[in-house]
Amino acid sequence: MASKVYYTDLRTNPDHHLLYKLEKLVRKAGIGNIDFNGKFTAIKIHFGEIGNMAYLRPDYAAVIVKIIKELGGKPFLTDCNTLYKG
Repeated sequence: MASKVYYTDLRTNPDHHLLYKLEKLVRKAGIGNIDFNGKFTAIKIHFGEIGNMAYLRPDYAAVIVKIIKELGGKPFLTDCNTLYKG
């Protein structure tokens, strides 16, 4: 069976900003079908490092946290950092 792929464009307007589109996308993809009720739920993000611009902005994580809480979950943020000289 082929996988379903969901996507959205990055065009925005005052009524359809990127955070709105993120929420719409994850709901369409079926996040509501996952049993989060009473369960701890890790949201893996990259907290960033000096000079790094490739990290998840907090407002995007907040959208996912809100949805998981609505579904009865207990979300928390986590990362898998490495220790290196860089």
